Amino acid sequence: MSLGRTPLRLAMALSSVQTPARPPRWLGRGTLRACDFSGPDYRILDAEVTAEDALLAGHLQSWQVQPGLWLHGVEARDLRTMSTRSPAVPGLHLVVLLEGCVDVAFGSQGLQMQVAPASPAGAHVQACGAVIHSRPGDMFMRHWRRGKFERKLSITVQPQWFAAQALPMVAPPLLRHWMEQQLLAIQPWQPSPRAVAVAEQIIQLAREGSAPLLLASRALELVHEAVQALDAPEPDPAQTVPGVLGVREHRRMARLKALLDSGGDGCRPLAEIAREVGLSASALQRQFRLAYGSSIDGYRREQRLERAWAALEQTGCSVSEVAHAAGYSSAANFSTAFKRRFGISPKLVRARL
Repeated sequence: MSLGRTPLRLAMALSSVQTPARPPRWLGRGTLRACDFSGPDYRILDAEVTAEDALLAGHLQSWQVQPGLWLHGVEARDLRTMSTRSPAVPGLHLVVLLEGCVDVAFGSQGLQMQVAPASPAGAHVQACGAVIHSRPGDMFMRHWRRGKFERKLSITVQPQWFAAQALPMVAPPLLRHWMEQQLLAIQPWQPSPRAVAVAEQIIQLAREGSAPLLLASRALELVHEAVQALDAPEPDPAQTVPGVLGVREHRRMARLKALLDSGGDGCRPLAEIAREVGLSASALQRQFRLAYGSSIDGYRREQRLERAWAALEQTGCSVSEVAHAAGYSSAANFSTAFKRRFGISPKLVRARL
């Protein structure tokens, strides 16, 4: 797996679909100028710009997870109003927009997405996403607007990656149709709360330059969810949970989630946590599920397994030690839960140290 930095011009058409043409490099934070975007295939269409003009301020990352599978992280603000054009890399592109807005086009098809920033009151923010299939020869256009901000994670899946995984024959029918007929297609995708959390974790892991195996597994998890969502049936309104949380409830759930994410809950009984926030256990569960799409116990279990993977990969702790730290009384039960979640045994993860 290659984890590194990519040339600004190709990482930062902000399309997050450009494939670096030479060994990647770290872009970091700062002001990026027109000369950083120069290249034979990159065009600024409707603005007079000199090489030293500042175009963008932000934090950019691009790295290869596997041959033909690229991740792109963007947290940046436009400093100019203009449009740019460059060739789109053929393949599948998955976008998780965490904050801000996106205004782009692939060929003749436009894509606009927007996510409101988090409010001081702590209201829940709903990320959004899209799945795009582009063909050889399709052009990518990005519309820049002075002051426009975006924070997102994108994944580029090139045809050779699908071929290496033998996936075209078992892909969902819609994706298989796109690939076989070489269609240009854009479809909205609503990432699950889990997918949003994974996207955030990928950005953080890449920024730290650590846990490459965990980074790869998270990328594949996002690809799996987005691809399967292409042919998922529309949700049945009769099966959805009624109710909308208010600002106060969202603020309470955000504090609880922060506690769970920190590991500071100490695996305490749910009833004890509920008493502290002034709710019954059932009301706490219901509000947490409305906010994050998961039960509290399920979320805690996921977090413990996430930390267990990191401990196995980054420390010399034994499987039994990690199992105990994760709250499992039996290493066998831990191994079963771990393999069910990640598809690999904890011993194999530890063996890769």
